Amino acid sequence: MIFTVDLEDWFCSPELSLADWKRYPFRLEKPTHLLLDMLDEKNAKGTFFVLGWIAEHKPELVKEIHRRGHEIASHGYAHRLVYKQSRLEFKEDIRHSKSLLEQLTGSEVRGYRAPCFSMTEWGLELLEEEGFNYDSSLMPNSFGGDSGGLSGYPNSGSSFRIKGRLTEYPLPAHRIGSLRIPWGGGGYYRLYPYEVFRYGVTSWLKGHDYFLFYIHPYDLDKEQPRIFQSTWSNSFRRYYGLGGTHRKIERMLSDFDCTSIEHYEHQAVGMVLHG
Repeated sequence: MIFTVDLEDWFCSPELSLADWKRYPFRLEKPTHLLLDMLDEKNAKGTFFVLGWIAEHKPELVKEIHRRGHEIASHGYAHRLVYKQSRLEFKEDIRHSKSLLEQLTGSEVRGYRAPCFSMTEWGLELLEEEGFNYDSSLMPNSFGGDSGGLSGYPNSGSSFRIKGRLTEYPLPAHRIGSLRIPWGGGGYYRLYPYEVFRYGVTSWLKGHDYFLFYIHPYDLDKEQPRIFQSTWSNSFRRYYGLGGTHRKIERMLSDFDCTSIEHYEHQAVGMVLHG
């Protein structure tokens, strides 16, 4: 299993401005340390897609994640939907984030994930121009949302070359009848009973080389303020099951070997060279 984390805090929403963000208290350090400790206990690694704004305000946290052996990748700077930015705005956003993270860690930032999976075709072109090696912003599903302008790509669940030298690591989606049901984590992870989720992962791994999982620190924070309740569905998606996420992840890390995208790629290259 590939374990990924979108490192953002509970208020880092595209619905709010950066000025709004400054009004709210940080809460991500405690749940992030919980994730790090659980990963350490199982000698597991992960890829952390870090917001540049978070890196500016919590540099020691990002350095600690890197010191513990996890991959640091980019989640952009300001968590703005890609398709709501101009090409120049997006280019400046990803360039700034990449530079910040590389200065903090001293390591190359190779990967990117778009806020709310809002990638576009022209966004992929700019990622390649800015020196990224892979993207993980494609979430095939039947429920729409902020999926951006990507369509027509395979729902294979495996990595593939998406643009020039740029590789895509899509999120998994199970096909049930005519529906494609997201299965990779986040709010969906909190919704599914763990036994159902585990069955879905086990079934997926029978036909794929890996399963890609993602989570946010706030998914483990049951005490977070409830400010995103504009609709019943939004409130349910955001806050349901927060109290059970910690235990679910503990069980998942016991049931599956977890690694980062970077380590997965190294292992895949090693298998090819020695195959």
